[in-house]
Amino acid sequence: MTDTHNHASKKSGMGAREGALRLIHAVLSDKALLDDAYRQELSDGPLRRLTGSDRAFAKRIATTVLQHLGEIDTLLSRFMDRGMPKKSGPLRNILRIGVAELLFLETPPHAVVDCAVSHYKTWRKYAGFKGLTNAVLRRVSKEGPAELASIDPARANLPDWIYKSWVNAYGLASVNAMMAVFHQPHTPLDLSMKEPDSLGHWAEALGGEPTPTGSLRLATHDRVDAMAGFEDGAWWVQDAAATLPAKLLGDIKDQPVLDLCAAPGGKTMQLAASGAKVTAVDLSAHRLERVKDNLDRTGLEAELVKRNVMKLKTDEQWPFVLLDAPCSATGTVRRHPELLHQRSPEDITHFASLQAKMLDHAAELTSPGGLLVFCTCSLQPEEGPELVADFLMNNPDFGIEPITVGEVEGADPFLLEDGSLRTRPDQWAETGGLDGFFAIRFRNHMTN
Repeated sequence: MTDTHNHASKKSGMGAREGALRLIHAVLSDKALLDDAYRQELSDGPLRRLTGSDRAFAKRIATTVLQHLGEIDTLLSRFMDRGMPKKSGPLRNILRIGVAELLFLETPPHAVVDCAVSHYKTWRKYAGFKGLTNAVLRRVSKEGPAELASIDPARANLPDWIYKSWVNAYGLASVNAMMAVFHQPHTPLDLSMKEPDSLGHWAEALGGEPTPTGSLRLATHDRVDAMAGFEDGAWWVQDAAATLPAKLLGDIKDQPVLDLCAAPGGKTMQLAASGAKVTAVDLSAHRLERVKDNLDRTGLEAELVKRNVMKLKTDEQWPFVLLDAPCSATGTVRRHPELLHQRSPEDITHFASLQAKMLDHAAELTSPGGLLVFCTCSLQPEEGPELVADFLMNNPDFGIEPITVGEVEGADPFLLEDGSLRTRPDQWAETGGLDGFFAIRFRNHMTN
């Protein structure tokens, strides 16, 4: 994006809105992840010159636009009789920001309209759209709340194919409840403890609440690397749902464990903290670097291997294998609302096919009598439950090893009839929800 400096930034709060405009463009036009775009802007974009509160406001605006994009675009189509003009440059995103501020962030209307129009001091080529911007936003501020009430949030904000898939899999009430969680203004932060016994101490020190599964949940928090216990490696950031798959391996103290697709390393640290001898494999050198940094910080040990999982030789086998397969990550939408607007049905087909191949290969790496845990952070049935029957047919030596009631602390509400596990964003909704995970455990019944 060009033209993003100069006079407009002088108006109060204008820098934050210009930053938000750049973030939204990066996510919707360039398909960047919001956190990546934000980091990029902090390192070499105009956001680096803003105060901490303005940076936070820029990200808040961008997040709100992405959370409510369907509702916002529906409203704009109702208030723009002739539709969005062709070749109108930043107009659509300037209006989206305005609607998000008026209806969801409750910014005073005069400030919203004033700042929206001020964007055109920077985008002079499009200054002819000032009048239209002014008129549409004034109308939204008057008529928007009533119109908004007539829009079904889940129907509007979820792409049609995701809406149908989720309603089919989880029922309409659950989908509406998930949408309510996605729209909560702040997502809590979950921490995993290096020493489980320290949970009470850190709950007090950081002002958090222990979860039923043994994580620490913080409703609000400072910058992670500035929080007590970070430097000492007492804990790491990991959604409570993401801690469950590693726990399905049971007692792994002093046992060899193979952690496939290991980055960013939450599960690797969990396994290492349980006393396992961990071999962590990932294709990305950059992502493995992050795993190494986290291991160094926490003082935990694992052998890191940069390799394509499919190229791992099967002449060596492990008694415990954990495969957290690459997926569409639709289960993480409460923290990554942009994924709803970047994924396609073709992505799901691609990931499901890759997961099936990886699962078959992981089976070859599992020693006779060994356990294989497979998980994905996707809510799409194709990327989990629907792979199981084919896997069992292709690998007749393997059977499901059901997760039993009471086996994993706090996990009983997530157990399914076949002994697998499914978390959903609308679970624990009163404290901010959970990532959507599917996990299942298989045992290799072949004997030596």
